[in-house]
Amino acid sequence: MKKIIPFTLFIMAFTGFLSIQILWDSFDSNAELVEADKQKYSVYENAFQGLNLTTTKKKTIELKKEKTPIIVLNFWASWCVPCLKEFPSLVQFQQKYLGKVKVIGINGDSENQTELIRKTEAQYKLNFESVEDPYERIAEQFLIKTYPVSIVFHQGKVIYVNSKLHNFMDSEFLKLIDQSLKAK
Repeated sequence: MKKIIPFTLFIMAFTGFLSIQILWDSFDSNAELVEADKQKYSVYENAFQGLNLTTTKKKTIELKKEKTPIIVLNFWASWCVPCLKEFPSLVQFQQKYLGKVKVIGINGDSENQTELIRKTEAQYKLNFESVEDPYERIAEQFLIKTYPVSIVFHQGKVIYVNSKLHNFMDSEFLKLIDQSLKAK
């Protein structure tokens, strides 16, 4: 029995040490992730301020002068299955917040872009305009390397970024949008 007590104490102390080390490491990496997000958001916000877009319907949008409080830049391509899967909820979202939120699609197809955008708009009954980005110059400004990506701005500041299939009618996401609209 006397031999077991020191061994048990050693195991308990070692386990405690490992637990503290794991917590410290996770805190440290979370702090690094937050800092990386801040830097990325700063890039997004700077790109937003200098961006002038011309939609496929020849409408010019200067983002920094846009009166709509919330702007969603949705980077998509017609060959991107997750992009297409999120369109029904994005259409619902745009309809729900008509006049309060402006969704702008940034299309990254490289060939037959106008035709593919029009076909996709008709098939999914898109209620927002898209911009052609065949050489991915806009995507580069926002560090986009894959699709879909949605960046949500409230008065020019990033409030949400998603880089995978997203349900725009998710209750937590809608709560964020409602809170941001109230904050004006």
